[in-house]
Amino acid sequence: MKTILKFTTVVALMLVTVTGMANEPKFNLKTKSATKSLVFEMEYSEQTTVILKDSDGNIIYSESVSNASYSKKFNLENLEDGLYYFTTENKLREIVYTIDVTDTDVKIIDKEENTKPYFRRVDGKVLLNFLNLDESSVKVKVVDAENRVLFEETYTDTKIVEKAFDFTKALEGTYTISVEDFNNTFYESIAVN
Repeated sequence: MKTILKFTTVVALMLVTVTGMANEPKFNLKTKSATKSLVFEMEYSEQTTVILKDSDGNIIYSESVSNASYSKKFNLENLEDGLYYFTTENKLREIVYTIDVTDTDVKIIDKEENTKPYFRRVDGKVLLNFLNLDESSVKVKVVDAENRVLFEETYTDTKIVEKAFDFTKALEGTYTISVEDFNNTFYESIAVN
């Protein structure tokens, strides 16, 4: 019976993932070296943030885009030579492009994609799903407003981390769920009234 339940859960999660991926934005970032510019195109957007930063973390450009096709040309003629970071982020993933700007050229030298945990709230419960393709160690923790640890578990060699948290009988207050993998830590706040 447990095997059937696990199999059903995995199939359901994969269906949700495939359905989510069908609606996920499709990104395309190209360089135009002759004009020292970038062209960013997105076929579909579900509240996506677009940010261009310099190597010191200063924001040069920021925009929030939702529910439309999007295309924008970024003229980099006036930027000093150096590394810049072009980031697109939505609720499921973050993509960071490292861009090298020189006197005569613009090149995309790296692309790093990070998946984010997906939190779903249903009738006082919070359901967590996190796709951990590299099977790195993932630590899930729940703390209350006074930073007391209420739950902590580390998952190793697990491609799909899933957990359900029941807040229906929790005391009033604010709780934070953190999901920490090799690269990042993600937070979700829950207010119980």
